[in-house]
Amino acid sequence: MNRTTRLVVAATLLAVSGGELMAESIWKRRKPDHAFLFFDSKARRVGDLVTIVINQNTDVDRREDRAMEKSADTEGVFDLAAAIGGGLGSNSASAALDSTNSSGRSFDSGTAFRSNSAFTDRMTATVLDVLPNGNMLISGKRKVEVAGDEQILVVTGVVRAVDIGPDNEINSRYISDLTLNYEEFGNSRRFTRQGWFSRMVNVVWPF
Repeated sequence: MNRTTRLVVAATLLAVSGGELMAESIWKRRKPDHAFLFFDSKARRVGDLVTIVINQNTDVDRREDRAMEKSADTEGVFDLAAAIGGGLGSNSASAALDSTNSSGRSFDSGTAFRSNSAFTDRMTATVLDVLPNGNMLISGKRKVEVAGDEQILVVTGVVRAVDIGPDNEINSRYISDLTLNYEEFGNSRRFTRQGWFSRMVNVVWPF
């Protein structure tokens, strides 16, 4: 193929492609609905799915002690003696005042709080939006009903694409603005939750 023929072929390809020539690329020819050898399955677009490994452990230990004491002592002594003499007679008078006052006040209090909770689960969420910096807003909801017991788990948050593993999983500790809501309804809740009278007593009990 001489130079003239090559120029004609190049001009023809340029006209067919609309003025832009691109080399062949496996990445350019990919299709999201197909699996490719050099194309992983990590979530990166709106509508993609990502698996969340929920592993939340909370351990809080707080203690506070406070002691205050105040005392005051007051003491006073007052003595008065007088005598009058003359041709009409003599008079004498005496007075004494002794006052002692003592007061004291003390306050002693202490509080202790300890909470230890753990929650482990696994669920799949959907990418709702991709932010300008590449971070993804995800949300997932799972509802399971078995033998009259209903369990609802809702998870929302923001994840980075770099934190998603090659198996398309991400740990919950890498999710920003994480909201984890777990509700359980049914027969088991009636046994694990206080009755209405006990809850009412807790509200009005002053101590």
